[in-house]
Amino acid sequence: MNTMRTANPTKPLSVSTFSGSQGAALFVALIILLVVSLIGVSAIKSGIFHERMAFNAQSEEMSFQAAETGINAVIAEAEVNGGMLNTVLKTGTPLEHCVSRASGLTEGACDDASTIDIRASVNADALTEFEGKSPILGTDAAAFMYFEFSTIGDGSYADTNLPFRNRNYQGWRKIGPGNGRFSDDNNLLADSL
Repeated sequence: MNTMRTANPTKPLSVSTFSGSQGAALFVALIILLVVSLIGVSAIKSGIFHERMAFNAQSEEMSFQAAETGINAVIAEAEVNGGMLNTVLKTGTPLEHCVSRASGLTEGACDDASTIDIRASVNADALTEFEGKSPILGTDAAAFMYFEFSTIGDGSYADTNLPFRNRNYQGWRKIGPGNGRFSDDNNLLADSL
């Protein structure tokens, strides 16, 4: 015996059966859609905010590293090139250098094309000046002295619309002869200081 019920096609469903729930499903669906939309907009805003924070952190770090690169390039050059130190000592004025990807360390200020990164966006300048000299304790002070220099590294973006810039100061010294003439292999010491 078949106990399955079937709808009676001759008897229509009454409207009064659904009268208490008219539009309720639509209302619930619209509320759920609104909540999901708000969550989506919030996630997009949060993602954009985090992307900006990451860009700012990266840009600040790149300008800091560019300034450090300028300082390190000058100190490395001073280790092997006494002529550069003689120029700073002789003129008494700060000596400006630019570090670029194409040319390495060059004398003079950087221009927009003198960048250190592959994206051609970051400049590295360095300004070196002679601070003074002092005797080395425990040695013949007349023979050798500490020559004290300072270098200010300046890392900035070639695009002036980006406000990221770092200036780092590094004091350093080199031991040299008391007369202030650093020797080198390039015969740059033709005239005395």
